[in-house]
Amino acid sequence: MYCSKCGNDVKEARFCNQCGTPSSDTAPPEPQEVSPSELPEAQEEPQETPPDAQETPPPDAQEEPPAPTAEQPVVQPEAPVPPPPAPPPHAPYMAPQMQPPPQYHPNHPPPHPQYHPHHPPPPHYYAYPPTAQKGFLGDVYSKAFGLLARKPVRLWGLSLLFTLLSLLAVVLGIFPIIWLPIIFVLELGMANIYLCGYRGKDISATQLFEGFGKKFSRNAGGMAWRYLWLFIWSLVPVVGYIKFYSYRFVPYIMLEDPNIPATEALKKSIAQTRGYKGKMFLADLLVMLIIFALTIIFFFALRIPVIGIILFVIYYIHLIAFAPLVIGVLEAVYYDKISKEKPIN
Repeated sequence: MYCSKCGNDVKEARFCNQCGTPSSDTAPPEPQEVSPSELPEAQEEPQETPPDAQETPPPDAQEEPPAPTAEQPVVQPEAPVPPPPAPPPHAPYMAPQMQPPPQYHPNHPPPHPQYHPHHPPPPHYYAYPPTAQKGFLGDVYSKAFGLLARKPVRLWGLSLLFTLLSLLAVVLGIFPIIWLPIIFVLELGMANIYLCGYRGKDISATQLFEGFGKKFSRNAGGMAWRYLWLFIWSLVPVVGYIKFYSYRFVPYIMLEDPNIPATEALKKSIAQTRGYKGKMFLADLLVMLIIFALTIIFFFALRIPVIGIILFVIYYIHLIAFAPLVIGVLEAVYYDKISKEKPIN
C-alpha cells in the first residue's frame, strides 16, 4: 500500500510516516515518466583484473642494483662450497696378530694372498685343491734331469774333460803322491761346475782349474782328509758305505766356505746328512739298478756275432761318459736341497 500524496510505502499503517496522510486515502502511485536527461548518470564500476593478467615489467626493465661507490667496498660472490669427501670404504676387521705368521713351504703357498692365514675366507671364495707334494726321490730326479735337459752338451763335455784329465794325470804322474792331489783338486772343480750349473750360473772349463791357485794345498789336503777317513771306515763292512754318505758334502762345504778347515768340513757334512743318508741311498740305488739291468742286457748281447760286440763297446763308452755326469748332478742336487732344508752354521 502506498501513500496517495507522497507515494511512500505505508504497508498496513494508518498514517503515512513521512507526510502524515491517512492510509485510507492512500493509493498506489502512478508511474511518472522521467526524461533521460533527468536520470542520474550511472557511474561505471571499475573492473577488477585477475592477478595473472597484471602487467609485469620485462626482465630488462627491472631496476638494476646501484653500482658500488668508492666508499662502499665491492663484495665478491662467495665460491660454492665443495661437498665433503666421501668416507673411505670400511676395512675388514683384522684381529691383532699375536704371533708371527707361519712360514709356508714353496710347494704349499697360503690359500690366497689377500686373506689373513688365521681367518677363514668368505663364503664365495673357492679354495683350489692343494697340489700333490713330491717326495724326495721325485723332487731330486725332476731337478737333476731338468738340469741335464737344459745344458746337456756343455755338462757332458766338461764331465768328459774331467775324466780325460784324471786319466792323463794317472799316466803322467806315475806316483800316487803326484797324481792324487791333482785328481782331488780337479774333483773339487767339477763339483763347483755341477753346483753352479744347477743354480743357474754360467759354467766354463776354467772352473776346473780354480783350485790350483794359492789354496792348492788347502784344497788338496781337505779332499785327501776326506778320502783318508773313507779308506779307514771301508775296512769295516757296511759302515764304510754309510760313512761315504756322511762325508759326501765335504767338497761343496769347502766351496761355500773357503776358510773352513778340513776337520770342520767333515763335522758339518756329518751333521747335515743326518736323517738323509737313507733317502740318498735309495736315489742312488735306482740309478745303479738301471745301470746293472742295462749291463746284463748288453752282456747277453755279446752272444750275437760281431753286432753284439759292437753294441757292448758302444754301451760301455756311454756308461763311462755319462755315469759320472748323472752321479755328479745328483750330488749337487742333494747338497742344494738338503742345505736349504737343514741349514747348519
